[in-house]
Amino acid sequence: MSQGMYRSGPVVPADIVTYRHNHKLVYVKPQETYDKALDVAQKEFNEELGATPRERIGFSVTSSFNGERQPVRISESAWSSAVARLLRGEVIDVYVRGEADSKERVPPPQYLEVPGKSGSRQSQSNPSSRAASPASSDAKTRRSWFSAAIVTK
Repeated sequence: MSQGMYRSGPVVPADIVTYRHNHKLVYVKPQETYDKALDVAQKEFNEELGATPRERIGFSVTSSFNGERQPVRISESAWSSAVARLLRGEVIDVYVRGEADSKERVPPPQYLEVPGKSGSRQSQSNPSSRAASPASSDAKTRRSWFSAAIVTK
């Protein structure tokens, strides 16, 4: 469990908390819902978050677990309970989730086409480019495989 971060006594909601984004701090009133918290974050950090899709914005607090301080993400479902237990002025980190966490993923890069080739892969030995076999040919002349001279029958 976290130590020193949440209240263990009766819950008295904090009248003010601190949002932190990219080393910038702002005091705000704790919001009752996750959506309202997103509204405030986008308003207060408008340059950085104004155009950011809401589903990519997240909140976390730093807690101590086994003597180690580490960030803990606040989910939408736990928002009101988590914020109600924060101390006055406590820091809530506002961050932007990476693209990998986004629902709208960019498709992987496509393979490059070989210049001068069609889009579909063809066999390296193209039967239409082969010369007819001597047995099936009615021609009087043919090229020899061993010389460039034309052999006449």
